Amino acid sequence: MAKFYPFKGWLVAFALATWLPLNAQQFINPIPIPPEINSDTVELQIDILDHVFNPNGADSLSQPIQCYAFNVLGDTSLTCLGPTIAWQYLHNVHTEVTNNLPHGATVHWHGAHIPVYTDGGPHQVIPPNPPNNGAAGNPWCIDFPILDKSATMWYHPHVMDHTYEQVQMGMSGMIYVEDPVDGDDDPILSQIHDTLPNEYGVNDFPVIVQTKKFIPDPNNPGGHVIDTANGYKGSDFRYVINGVVNAYMEVPANVVRLRILNGDAKWSFNLGVFENADGTSPYGFQYIAGDAGYTDSTYAMDSVIIPPGSRFEWLVDFRGQENKTFYLANGVSTIPDAIVGSGVSGGLSDSTILEIRVTAVDTPNSPISAFPIALHPKEIPDTTDQDRHRVKSFTGAGNMGDPFLIDNTPMNMGFVNDTVPLDSTEIWTIFNETRVAHPWHIHDIHFWVTEIFDTVSNSYIDPALYPELFCGPRDNVLIMPGWKMKWVGTFQDYGTAIAPDSTYMYHCHILPHEDGGMMGQFVVWNGLGVGVEEYFEDHLDAVIYPNPAQEELFLKGKSRHPSDVRIFDLQGQLLARFAYTPFDGQIKIPTERLPRGMVMVEWRTEEGKFVRRVRLD
Repeated sequence: MAKFYPFKGWLVAFALATWLPLNAQQFINPIPIPPEINSDTVELQIDILDHVFNPNGADSLSQPIQCYAFNVLGDTSLTCLGPTIAWQYLHNVHTEVTNNLPHGATVHWHGAHIPVYTDGGPHQVIPPNPPNNGAAGNPWCIDFPILDKSATMWYHPHVMDHTYEQVQMGMSGMIYVEDPVDGDDDPILSQIHDTLPNEYGVNDFPVIVQTKKFIPDPNNPGGHVIDTANGYKGSDFRYVINGVVNAYMEVPANVVRLRILNGDAKWSFNLGVFENADGTSPYGFQYIAGDAGYTDSTYAMDSVIIPPGSRFEWLVDFRGQENKTFYLANGVSTIPDAIVGSGVSGGLSDSTILEIRVTAVDTPNSPISAFPIALHPKEIPDTTDQDRHRVKSFTGAGNMGDPFLIDNTPMNMGFVNDTVPLDSTEIWTIFNETRVAHPWHIHDIHFWVTEIFDTVSNSYIDPALYPELFCGPRDNVLIMPGWKMKWVGTFQDYGTAIAPDSTYMYHCHILPHEDGGMMGQFVVWNGLGVGVEEYFEDHLDAVIYPNPAQEELFLKGKSRHPSDVRIFDLQGQLLARFAYTPFDGQIKIPTERLPRGMVMVEWRTEEGKFVRRVRLD
């Protein structure tokens, strides 16, 4: 069994260690701040574009390199990554994604609690436009309500066996779920909004940390390409921040919010803010949020290990630091050997990866007078009332004959690994039996870590020492070898039938491990026969109106046989059922006694079915 390394030891070591020589570099490229889409309608396209990673330099990365990028439909101004999408709590959003790549792609909304048919997992492949047969491709069109509160999420591809490749090529973007500002929705979050920095690109910054490996382009002498075939092996990786190398950012001399996304496909980072470029003088920060929302308080830290797929929010107090320079650094030499990203992993070394220049820009002074400050109380489900306890094990040695898997079972898109009843609270224990640390990520829900037992030291981890694990909701947690991590979560919405195409994923977020089969899938079962495909395949020519509707709803169509209409809420619960004799024309569907909100209206006859989403006001 691999040696256990206490988390707290990492932080102390990072603050006190004498680092290896840092990679010398000049910070010459301002980090791009992606444009923000603040609308309930989002239309994106995926393109192949030429991107310059070192625009102010004079090396091979100063020349155009082919990347994948998201853009607003009809625009190609972003040549890598994608715009930041702002979601508002309880709003209904409409999203369309057009795929202009020569092969299939998906868009997974990582961290979002949304219906399975909108999740963007490997079952929701967006065909190329135009696809290989030359016909016009259709955009992926989805609608869902925002049920998540204040969080930093992201979106990225999730194509079976090709997730690593597409992420490395540039397909990633941030999602801000904005604080509710109406005190009636959540008065605590409204107060937090008024206290913390929240001006996008002014004092609230997205910071996407990645690495890429560049190799000579065999088809273009002197040019380079991103290595997507062997880029998870070897050395010579470059740190890329918001799409550029040798990056710097300018921040006001005030309390600043950094939303750190480890958008890397492989490496964990041990990140901290330092006063010196050699990483010997930690400046520190306040940890305020993890993957799925705020912690219960601010927590002072010098550094923290962030696994791939996770988001950590920091406050850094730069008041009184006008015209000074600070550094975001990765302490590779202090990362435990079992973590992919340590010195023994190869490919990375201790480095300052971002220069932070504090300016005298005039911004309203932060209302925070001292730390710590209280944030959002913990909302841990009651573990005494759980419906089931499941155990999942990380297994394998990671070689070709014995790959890393979950429960020794390779991912199979045609097999449902777990069936979770709708509206149930469950405890899951994740046992890492391998020699490597793996980040556990689950779709659909957020969970709370309740305990971690280390089988190597035969002891429990003290929750008070590790707020990054225990003090906020998570969807992505790094699990060390020998750990049994127990978490609790509630599966309260979006039930479907038990079918492979109705599944959410759980997997390791080291993408070569995921692509290699370290993934499973589960169904949130509603006990009904309504599957995902029934929401997409129409076999009847019909119209339903008005939409939104109030007390009356009409369906215009034709049926030579008796038919019925069933109405479901978005959790899959049957709300009403109406029977109709054969008709040609218009029928009335009573809705006055139904709850208000978004519903699914399904009309079935012997000729087929017709399904539409309708909002009842």
